[in-house]
Amino acid sequence: MIDQAVKTLHDTSGDLTDSGFRRLQVPASVFGASARGLELGDHHGKAHQVIKATLEGVILDLEGFADGLRRAEELVRSADDDAADQLARKQAAAELLVHASQHSHGDERNHQARNEYLRDGGDDA
Repeated sequence: MIDQAVKTLHDTSGDLTDSGFRRLQVPASVFGASARGLELGDHHGKAHQVIKATLEGVILDLEGFADGLRRAEELVRSADDDAADQLARKQAAAELLVHASQHSHGDERNHQARNEYLRDGGDDA
Protein backbone atom coordinates (compact mmCIF):
# COMPACT_ATOMS: atom_id res chain seq x y z
CA MET A 1 0.00 0.00 0.00
CA ILE A 2 2.82 2.40 0.88
CA ASP A 3 4.64 1.49 -2.34
CA GLN A 4 1.50 2.28 -4.34
CA ALA A 5 1.04 5.65 -2.60
CA VAL A 6 4.67 6.61 -3.23
CA LYS A 7 4.40 5.49 -6.86
CA THR A 8 1.23 7.55 -7.37
CA LEU A 9 2.84 10.62 -5.80
CA HIS A 10 5.92 10.17 -7.95
CA ASP A 11 3.97 9.50 -11.15
CA THR A 12 1.67 12.49 -10.73
CA SER A 13 4.16 15.05 -9.39
CA GLY A 14 5.15 15.83 -12.97
CA ASP A 15 1.56 16.82 -13.67
CA LEU A 16 1.99 19.79 -11.34
CA THR A 17 5.40 20.89 -12.51
CA ASP A 18 4.78 20.27 -16.23
CA SER A 19 1.10 21.18 -16.34
CA GLY A 20 1.64 24.29 -18.40
CA PHE A 21 0.41 26.50 -15.59
CA ARG A 22 3.60 28.54 -15.79
CA ARG A 23 2.87 29.23 -19.45
CA LEU A 24 -0.47 30.76 -18.50
CA GLN A 25 1.32 33.88 -17.32
CA VAL A 26 0.24 36.61 -19.73
CA PRO A 27 1.31 40.21 -20.02
CA ALA A 28 -0.98 42.76 -18.40
CA SER A 29 -1.61 44.34 -21.79
CA VAL A 30 -3.77 41.38 -22.96
CA PHE A 31 -6.59 42.83 -20.88
CA GLY A 32 -6.48 46.05 -22.86
CA ALA A 33 -4.64 49.32 -22.81
CA SER A 34 -7.18 51.10 -20.63
CA ALA A 35 -6.39 51.82 -16.99
CA ARG A 36 -8.89 49.16 -15.92
CA GLY A 37 -7.45 46.61 -18.35
CA LEU A 38 -3.92 47.25 -17.12
CA GLU A 39 -5.10 47.06 -13.51
CA LEU A 40 -6.88 43.75 -14.21
CA GLY A 41 -3.75 42.46 -15.93
CA ASP A 42 -1.66 43.46 -12.92
CA HIS A 43 -4.04 41.68 -10.53
CA HIS A 44 -4.09 38.64 -12.80
CA GLY A 45 -0.27 38.52 -12.73
CA LYS A 46 -0.19 38.77 -8.94
CA ALA A 47 -2.85 36.07 -8.56
CA HIS A 48 -0.90 33.87 -10.96
CA GLN A 49 2.24 34.29 -8.86
CA VAL A 50 0.34 33.41 -5.67
CA ILE A 51 -1.11 30.25 -7.24
CA LYS A 52 2.27 29.32 -8.73
CA ALA A 53 4.03 29.72 -5.37
CA THR A 54 1.26 27.74 -3.64
CA LEU A 55 1.53 24.89 -6.15
CA GLU A 56 5.31 24.81 -5.73
CA GLY A 57 4.75 24.53 -1.95
CA VAL A 58 2.24 21.73 -2.48
CA ILE A 59 4.79 19.90 -4.64
CA LEU A 60 7.36 20.22 -1.85
CA ASP A 61 4.76 18.97 0.64
CA LEU A 62 3.95 15.96 -1.54
CA GLU A 63 7.64 15.17 -2.02
CA GLY A 64 8.14 15.41 1.75
CA PHE A 65 5.12 13.19 2.30
CA ALA A 66 6.52 10.63 -0.15
CA ASP A 67 9.87 10.71 1.68
CA GLY A 68 8.01 10.26 4.97
CA LEU A 69 6.16 7.26 3.54
CA ARG A 70 9.43 5.70 2.43
CA ARG A 71 10.98 6.25 5.86
CA ALA A 72 7.88 4.88 7.60
CA GLU A 73 8.04 1.81 5.38
CA GLU A 74 11.70 1.29 6.34
CA LEU A 75 10.83 1.61 10.04
CA VAL A 76 7.93 -0.84 9.74
CA ARG A 77 10.09 -3.35 7.91
CA SER A 78 12.83 -2.93 10.51
CA ALA A 79 10.32 -3.41 13.31
CA ASP A 80 8.98 -6.52 11.56
CA ASP A 81 12.50 -7.91 11.24
CA ASP A 82 13.20 -7.14 14.91
CA ALA A 83 9.93 -8.77 15.95
CA ALA A 84 10.74 -11.84 13.86
CA ASP A 85 14.18 -12.08 15.49
CA GLN A 86 12.65 -11.75 18.96
CA LEU A 87 10.07 -14.43 18.18
CA ALA A 88 12.79 -16.76 16.89
CA ARG A 89 14.77 -16.29 20.13
CA LYS A 90 11.64 -16.90 22.23
CA GLN A 91 10.83 -20.02 20.22
CA ALA A 92 14.38 -21.35 20.73
CA ALA A 93 14.11 -20.68 24.47
CA ALA A 94 10.75 -22.45 24.64
CA GLU A 95 12.13 -25.44 22.73
CA LEU A 96 15.06 -25.65 25.16
CA LEU A 97 12.67 -25.62 28.11
CA VAL A 98 10.49 -28.31 26.54
CA HIS A 99 13.54 -30.46 25.79
CA ALA A 100 14.85 -30.00 29.34
CA SER A 101 11.50 -30.94 30.85
CA GLN A 102 11.15 -34.02 28.66
CA HIS A 103 14.72 -35.25 29.06
CA SER A 104 15.56 -35.82 32.72
CA HIS A 105 18.97 -37.25 33.59
CA GLY A 106 17.56 -38.31 36.97
CA ASP A 107 14.78 -40.31 35.33
CA GLU A 108 17.20 -41.80 32.82
CA ARG A 109 19.68 -42.91 35.49
CA ASN A 110 16.88 -44.24 37.67
CA HIS A 111 15.65 -46.33 34.76
CA GLN A 112 19.16 -47.59 33.97
CA ALA A 113 19.86 -48.41 37.61
CA ARG A 114 16.58 -50.34 38.00
CA ASN A 115 17.39 -52.29 34.85
CA GLU A 116 20.89 -53.04 36.04
CA TYR A 117 20.27 -53.81 39.70
CA LEU A 118 16.71 -55.00 39.69
CA ARG A 119 16.72 -57.08 36.54
CA ASP A 120 15.02 -60.01 38.09
CA GLY A 121 12.15 -57.91 39.39
CA GLY A 122 13.68 -57.02 42.73
CA ASP A 123 13.04 -60.33 44.47
CA ASP A 124 16.49 -60.26 46.10
CA ALA A 125 15.56 -57.54 48.52
